[in-house]
Amino acid sequence: MEILSVNDAVKKIRLYLSRDTLRPYFIISDGTADFKKFFGDFKRIYISEICVGDFFLDVDLLVERLNMLTNNALVFGLGEYIFFTGQENILYSLQDKNFNRKVIFVCRGITSLLERLADEDFKFRTNHICRVKGKANFSVVKYNPAINFPSDTRNFSELLKLLERGKSSANVQTNLPLINVQDIDTFYDAIKYREPHFSAPADSLSDWQWQEYFSDDNCEGYPPEHWRSFAAGFQNKISNPYLKFVFTRSANYVEYQKNLFFALLDVADEKIFEEFYSLRKAAVKNISSPYFNEYIERLKDFPDSVKYLTDNTAEERRAMIEAAQGKEKIPDALKKNYPAMKDYLTDYDFGDAEITDYFRRYKKIKLCNVDDENFKSHVQELATQRPYNKFETRQKILDDANQTAKLYWLDALGVEFLGYIKARATQAELFTTIKIARAELPTLTSQNKNFYDDWRGDKFDKNQQLDELKHSPEKCSAPTYIDDELKIIDNVIAEIKNSLTNQHAEKIILTSDHGASRLAVMYGRENKFKMNSVGEHSGRCCPINEIDEKPTCASEENGYWVLANYDRFVGGRLASVEVHGGATLEEILVPVIEFTLQGANVEEKTSEPQEKSDEAFDFLLD
Repeated sequence: MEILSVNDAVKKIRLYLSRDTLRPYFIISDGTADFKKFFGDFKRIYISEICVGDFFLDVDLLVERLNMLTNNALVFGLGEYIFFTGQENILYSLQDKNFNRKVIFVCRGITSLLERLADEDFKFRTNHICRVKGKANFSVVKYNPAINFPSDTRNFSELLKLLERGKSSANVQTNLPLINVQDIDTFYDAIKYREPHFSAPADSLSDWQWQEYFSDDNCEGYPPEHWRSFAAGFQNKISNPYLKFVFTRSANYVEYQKNLFFALLDVADEKIFEEFYSLRKAAVKNISSPYFNEYIERLKDFPDSVKYLTDNTAEERRAMIEAAQGKEKIPDALKKNYPAMKDYLTDYDFGDAEITDYFRRYKKIKLCNVDDENFKSHVQELATQRPYNKFETRQKILDDANQTAKLYWLDALGVEFLGYIKARATQAELFTTIKIARAELPTLTSQNKNFYDDWRGDKFDKNQQLDELKHSPEKCSAPTYIDDELKIIDNVIAEIKNSLTNQHAEKIILTSDHGASRLAVMYGRENKFKMNSVGEHSGRCCPINEIDEKPTCASEENGYWVLANYDRFVGGRLASVEVHGGATLEEILVPVIEFTLQGANVEEKTSEPQEKSDEAFDFLLD
């Protein structure tokens, strides 16, 4: 079809107007030619005014309007309508219509369609259509109204109105199935339209996350588990090496959440592992995630599971304790990954190599839950040697102590915790002066409470948390309760620090009525000696009866036979966690610790084993 100038096209149209025909005329005008000035007396009809709101055109209504004309008319928007709806049949129904007046359709966007019709109908091609120079380049973006995206037009009618007036680009909110448009059905689509090179898959985030990202794509400064920290990878802005590693292994945010926990398991290079372990520990700390328990469960199949655990949570700390069960050697990774346990296992120098070694071995056996015949034999020897008599009584030490100090009684605190207490006190910036004392036998609270009752100075309320934990009736196959013991001690030290800091006291003395034995529960067996009296406190002691025979492994004190090995008198109910009442070192030796704030002009002193039980034990410092 020949392309005419506007003036030549107007001449052809005027020729059409001079003929005796009421069939419509079609102008292919993809440019900006303004035919209104040539036909100013014509009525102007816009398809957008008939296609009201967000609806397709009612063709019958259009025909009815055209049949009611009293003036010739120029119709705008038909080409744009067909271009975006694909409803080509409208042309077939209009091209042969005879209206009451002359009707000229000014069409944009459907050049090829009209040329095809012209090729099919010679009469139509020669008398009812012309084409002028120009090219229509429509660029329309269609937004799903459900995403509530700001747009130029709120419905299809408004879009047509813009196009009818010569615009070529616009965006529209509509549910209508348009063609030749850029469909934006989701905020992800909107992001892709805004950023053509955006390469993240659509399922990387959920719909609401894409909406948030579209409104604000800042992904820096968020917690590691936040979806924006994952989305930072879309922008290549993850600086944390471990999080970057997790991102590269995650197809979407759901996988990222899981890989945040699990990705460490796939790191083989030890140097990288050390770095990633620390970064992962910080990343997952305080996260509440369904993958947490799954991670711990999976590690049960790992022979080196402790390597992958942290001390972030009680569950992980207990899992590390469980992993140590039956081990002849405490895993190095346990001490590294569980600093509190390392502090617990740290030796305390008792000034007696044998006793220092005793508690080193005791704590290892308690933690690893192993059967150590050599240690049991050693305890049997000590049962007759009674080395605890080297130490002064708690009462003697407290009588010589500064009575202006405030007394703290933590029930069942044995000297096994001295290495831990010393380390934690240092971390809390507390100064300690430590004495080792022996409790009264049997190591029962009823026999060891006078020190508290008789204290002339101020004192805290008795703290029974440790004792209650050790007396728990629950079966204890692995000593996971050690973690709870350490937490109780942490809280006590924090309470002492707070009291000193707030000047409720200048000095605080921490001590206990007795210790407790885990090994007496692990190794306990009923004594071969038959007693008329029934054993008490899981058989660790027994009231003396004149016809009873004193066992060689027992001490006679305060009307009781008190066992110094791991035997039990008949009749005592076997304990589940720990027990006291006997005379093993862990039951009878208790700490007496004076706490002051650092900088209080005092020097740390540690008790040496004393050969004379009546030697003064002075806490007063120069």
